[in-house]
Amino acid sequence: MKNPNVVQRCQRHGAVAGWECTVCHQPLCPDCAALKVITPVTLLACGRCGEMAEPLLRRKSATATLAQRLPGAFTFPFKGEGLPAWLGISMFLWVLSFLGAIGAVVGWGVALASFFGLTRSTARGGDHIELTDFQDPLQSIAMPIVRFMLVMFPAWAGTLLAGWLHQNWLLWVAAIVTILWSPTAYIAAAAGTSVVHMLNPLRVLGATARIGKDFGVYVGGMIAVTVTMLVCGPLALLVDEYVVVPVLGGVLTQMILVFGPFVAARVAGLVLMLHGPVFGWGEEVDLWEPMLGETQPRGELPVKESTLPRHLPSSIELEPEPVPEAQPARTHDRFAAIELDPHSEAPPDVAPLDVSLLPSFSEQSAVSIRQAISVGNAEVALDGFRSTGLSAAAQLSFEELVWLGQTASSHIDYESAELAFRKAAERSASPEPLGRARVMLARLLAERLNRKDDAVTLMRRVLEEQAGTSAATYAKTWLTSN
Repeated sequence: MKNPNVVQRCQRHGAVAGWECTVCHQPLCPDCAALKVITPVTLLACGRCGEMAEPLLRRKSATATLAQRLPGAFTFPFKGEGLPAWLGISMFLWVLSFLGAIGAVVGWGVALASFFGLTRSTARGGDHIELTDFQDPLQSIAMPIVRFMLVMFPAWAGTLLAGWLHQNWLLWVAAIVTILWSPTAYIAAAAGTSVVHMLNPLRVLGATARIGKDFGVYVGGMIAVTVTMLVCGPLALLVDEYVVVPVLGGVLTQMILVFGPFVAARVAGLVLMLHGPVFGWGEEVDLWEPMLGETQPRGELPVKESTLPRHLPSSIELEPEPVPEAQPARTHDRFAAIELDPHSEAPPDVAPLDVSLLPSFSEQSAVSIRQAISVGNAEVALDGFRSTGLSAAAQLSFEELVWLGQTASSHIDYESAELAFRKAAERSASPEPLGRARVMLARLLAERLNRKDDAVTLMRRVLEEQAGTSAATYAKTWLTSN
């Protein structure tokens, strides 16, 4: 298996490769990879040999480091989905400000829940805010406040202790512990870590150490956010004092105050996206993404000579198709049958419904998946396949299952990819496609799921049972190198 951290380049164009052929094993750039349309599916293919290709992956941190992503966190509130989310939270806080202390507590409880949601959605690569339905005030409002109090525990507990003992040096100790504790504890709170684990210093500080050098970048970003908040405080007072336009002044004041925490939540989400498993968030596979992102292949398939004869032999004469006998015209008159046969019984006004003629659930699901595949809607196709699994797989063709397997693998959904490749192998009886499906499944097991023993067994089956095929040739090469 090739090192996924090494950027591969196309041998023909020297460009960064985003795919790899499953047969000739060549790295492919967008001009060397192609789309093979086998109605109703579109498959990734090699532009050199025409066989199936699969996307190469790289770590998200290799695409852009945390330091490179930080500036975007400060501009996020002004663009895309960030602006309406920032405005919505600010307007909500402004409305509840008229309710006094109770309104402020409820408002900031909802705001904290929203910041936690922004951190989670950022970790998933989104730009929106994941909100709860707020039907349970305890879980959706009170718990975010409690979690945030635990995040800031060293700060307020150290301050209270320093004041009680009249020891100012304890303030410096509280500040240092807060710097080491709070940034990591906030991510744990947003990711849904249990309160018991949040109070465990070994877990919190251990996660801080496991983040590595990115923790220093993270703290630097939070220091920049803190400086921004110190600037925003006086600015908010000026706006509240001099902007006398109704509604506008109050909302702008809240927007200025919310800006710092909003950016901080985004920064924490970037850390969670790059180091999710440290906090029990997601799996190791979530740290990977397609090498070229959303870039699509733009190459062309190689032209292969047709194996059919150019002309039919002159000795072959095609027989004309028999003309079907004329059938009596159908009528909707229910008494037409009586006119043809006076002794027959009149048909009922409403014929009974034969439920056996209705499509089954799996057939309906397969139709929905097939329609999504035909228009290239990967999300809908994969969602349908995940929800129906084996029942729909029995209704799909070999090409459709291979497409689902490749697409699921590129979306880092290896469980669905394995199921699709296994069912594709079951649906094919001829040696070449059967071997190809088994090779793709074996590579998935070895290179993505760390099940090398299963992959070796499968490759040996290809070598023995599909001998003489291109899949067997590749299996022999793979077994030799592994």
